[in-house]
Amino acid sequence: MYHIAKPSAEQLLWQDMELGVLIHYCMEIYNPGFKKYKTAAVRKKLSPDIINPENLDVEQWVRSAYELGAKYAVLVANHCTGFSLWPTAENDYCTSSLKWKDGKGDICRDFIDACKKYGLKPGFYYSTGCNGYYDINDDEKQDWFSEKYRDYVRHVENQVTELWTQYGELFEIWFDGGIIPVEKGGPDIFPLLKKYQPQAVCFQGPKEHQSNLRWVGNEDGLAPENCWATTNAGEARFDGTQPDEQAGVGDPDGIYYWPAETDMPNRDNSAFGGGWAWKEGEDDKVFSPEYLLDCYVRSVGRNSNLLMGMAISRDGDFKDEEQFKAFGKLIKETFGTPIICVEPEATEVTLGVPQDKNARFFVVREDIENGQHIREFVLEADGKEVYRSNCVGHKRIIPLGALNCGDVKTFTFCVTESAGEAKLRDAAIY
Repeated sequence: MYHIAKPSAEQLLWQDMELGVLIHYCMEIYNPGFKKYKTAAVRKKLSPDIINPENLDVEQWVRSAYELGAKYAVLVANHCTGFSLWPTAENDYCTSSLKWKDGKGDICRDFIDACKKYGLKPGFYYSTGCNGYYDINDDEKQDWFSEKYRDYVRHVENQVTELWTQYGELFEIWFDGGIIPVEKGGPDIFPLLKKYQPQAVCFQGPKEHQSNLRWVGNEDGLAPENCWATTNAGEARFDGTQPDEQAGVGDPDGIYYWPAETDMPNRDNSAFGGGWAWKEGEDDKVFSPEYLLDCYVRSVGRNSNLLMGMAISRDGDFKDEEQFKAFGKLIKETFGTPIICVEPEATEVTLGVPQDKNARFFVVREDIENGQHIREFVLEADGKEVYRSNCVGHKRIIPLGALNCGDVKTFTFCVTESAGEAKLRDAAIY
């Protein structure tokens, strides 16, 4: 007996967007000699007095995302230092303490305005589990019911309330590492989310929320070959205990529809902060557009969204805009116009390749409005089976070069097993 979990309207919209960005303007860049990226000790070594970006240009960040082809953007509003990119009422470790704009600046507001200008859906990242200002790190042994942690929980609840009430409707809310459940002493996030931002999709949000996303299990831009949008309770790292390698695969018969988001930095993970944070002299660690296209195929093409990191410089601009332009151009050149595209009425479809064309990718999308139904499929090239797998979901991109299909002129896609009635949204060759 199959179980078919169904997506929310918000999850369907999110999956159709396919490509987003995660913008890191993290205070660690002002102390690049600091080795541990996520630790409470950061705050003890960093004063707001040294943060005075000369060329802070939030619009340039969002414009770069637009040039990439991203449809949504998530700003890291509060990273592990605990420094807030808005004038929070909870403490003075925020933009109001900066020389920049005489303490009157609000990077979160500038971000929202830029997203409106370029048509990107906005979102905020907030670290609930690592905060240097309050000397909290959930990765360390912690008494979550101590007076110190209870006080911290109140600050978290107040700060997310600020973010969720002052900047309008948000598209995605990002909880890095998940949230300690309320019953274990964590912040009571769900009632606030339900009250202020019920429409948002949440990366590793409270499990009661109707539109959650889960982590793919790595930061390499790689989703598993079969990456199901469904999973079971406890498999989305809500308590931070699920093994990473198990997080991405999911379960075809899972009771929750929580699709995976694949995140990766725009610089090599040997760079400062694992590539998520900027450091001078590391331009050689910027990924090539060709490498990023391969990651796109292995994430978006495996029923996941790709969330590209953006490492913002100490000056306050995004130094790798040309990388994003080139990657965006390559995506359009590769997947902008199909050689052929059809909307089949059956679960078997045959596509022919014109004599003057060279087929590089076979792309198929399942109609997932009522959940994932396809459990196995076969791809034939000129009548010969060349590829067999299980998961389609929102999109499956099959590279044909690795299958030695360069001269093939007829491809047949056939669903061989399904849970109930499967439907195809479309099939195409690029």
